[in-house]
Amino acid sequence: MAAAETNICPACGATLAPGESCEERYHRCLAKEYEDWTGYGAVHNLSVPAYMLQHPGRYSREGWLEAHRLLAAFRAGKPPAEVRQQNRSRRDSGNRPWRMTGGEGVSPPAGMVWSRTIADVRLEDPATYCADVVEWARAVLADTEGWETRRPEW
Repeated sequence: MAAAETNICPACGATLAPGESCEERYHRCLAKEYEDWTGYGAVHNLSVPAYMLQHPGRYSREGWLEAHRLLAAFRAGKPPAEVRQQNRSRRDSGNRPWRMTGGEGVSPPAGMVWSRTIADVRLEDPATYCADVVEWARAVLADTEGWETRRPEW
């Protein structure tokens, strides 16, 4: 794609087709996942936090850190039902002293460049899609390694 024909996401830096936004692409991914839950949807537990972590304005700092922990658990091979059960009381909105959204947000370090984004996820078939989402989730975790120990201003 020529530079004049591309669209750059201000949140994650993804290079997208003209007129396409990350949010539109994310919704296309979700539609594929819900239409074919056993195919495309097999990686839903990875695609959602990977996208949300790269678009951090949607979460509070604590919410971002929680999503990061969840993505790490899923990448480690823990099934979503097991992760939900293990974290039920800690994540219950009636029990936790923090909010997923609002409050102090998260901004990536200055000059942050993501090694993979939603723009790298191909949608043509479930196997390709799932492989790309697994790699995207791996890259998000690698790119954010050590963020959870940084001071609140990141």
